[in-house]
Parts: sequence; structure tokens; C-alpha cells
Amino acid sequence: MKKHLFTLCVPLVVATLITGCGGDTTDPEPPPAAGPPDVSGTYSLVSLTGVITQGATIGPPIAVGTAMLSQNPASGDSATGTMSMLLTVTNPLNGEVIEITDQGSFTLRTDGSWEFAGQAQQNIGTYTLAGNVLTVMVTEPPAAVATTVWQRQ
Repeated sequence: MKKHLFTLCVPLVVATLITGCGGDTTDPEPPPAAGPPDVSGTYSLVSLTGVITQGATIGPPIAVGTAMLSQNPASGDSATGTMSMLLTVTNPLNGEVIEITDQGSFTLRTDGSWEFAGQAQQNIGTYTLAGNVLTVMVTEPPAAVATTVWQRQ
């Protein structure tokens, strides 16, 4: 009798385990998309290439600058923040000094796009952050096309 009862119980236990372990075939929800990297910090200019430099790449001591960025928490695939910057470019031929200052808000996205709306200028382009090096490539407007490379302090 015990053997007959055991023979009947084994399939019942196996069926219960299979139903309990593998009954849910719903895939888990994917994790939320990570926002863009946090670019908050104080940066020093490494190099500047653009319309203002007639296409030449310059850096300290000819071009010096500081940028301060404060980023809000990301929302989905974008983040906003504020930026203030001061660039000083000295013409090595005649010693003329050009100072560029601006402050305003920026938006960056996970696709690498960048927008800046400042008091003196507005521009759009792309950005990359590799370690503590922020590169901003302004593509519009044409008069502001430039690539700036900044080192976070």
C-alpha cells in the first residue's frame, strides 16, 4: 500500500513544482533608461578651435577660460542645468584681448546633443564626456561654430 501511495504522490508533487516554478512567462520590466552623464563641476579650458580662432586650435596661454556647470537630476533621456563661462583670447600678433562671458541654461541628452541658451548667445551642437574631459562641439549658428575641450577640476 505504501508503494502504491508513493507512486501516486510523486507525479502530483512534480506537477505542483513545475506549475509553481515556471507558471509565469512574463518578461521582467526593463530598467529605466539612464539619463545623460552629470557634467556638474568647474572646468578649465584645454583647447578652443573655431570661427573665432580662424580654424586654428589654441589653448593656454593664448586662450584661457573657466566654465562652471550645475546640472539638475536627469529626467528620462535629458538633463538641464546652468552654466557660466569666461574665455579670454589674446591675439599673439598684436596683443589684442577678446573676452567672452556668458551665463545661461543648457540641455543635454543621451544621444549626445547639446543646447545652450545664454544671455549673449544661443547655440546647439553635441557633447562628449570622457572621464573628466568635456568636449562641446557647437554646430549652429555658423558664427559660433567651435569645439571647446574642458578639463574638470
